[in-house]
Parts: sequence; structure tokens; C-alpha cells
Amino acid sequence: MPKVVKSAGREMILKVKKFCEAEHKNRLIPLDNVRKRVAAMTGVSEKTVTRVTKEGATAAST
Repeated sequence: MPKVVKSAGREMILKVKKFCEAEHKNRLIPLDNVRKRVAAMTGVSEKTVTRVTKEGATAAST
């Protein structure tokens, strides 16, 4: 059964697609700078990426 993607998820998909298309034309951010790339792809700050990553690691360990 297909999964329903809500509007926030759809927006995120479009942001990532737009970033990937721009990357295809011209390397925007070096591949080794993962946090900066994720922030650019999702449209959130690097600090938010760091916080969410830490929360995810904590949740996974409990």
C-alpha cells in the first residue's frame, strides 16, 4: 500500500530535488561537509541538523 506523504514531507522532497538538480549543474558544497549539505538540502540551519542528529543518536541508544 502506498504511503501518504503530507505537505511538510512534500516540501522537503521538492527542496532536496532542487538542491540535487543544482548540484548536477555545479558542485555547490564539498561532499565531505555532510552537515552543511543536509542543511542546504532541507532548508534548515546547520545547528538544527546537529541538534536533530544528536536527538536521533540519543533515541537510538535508548
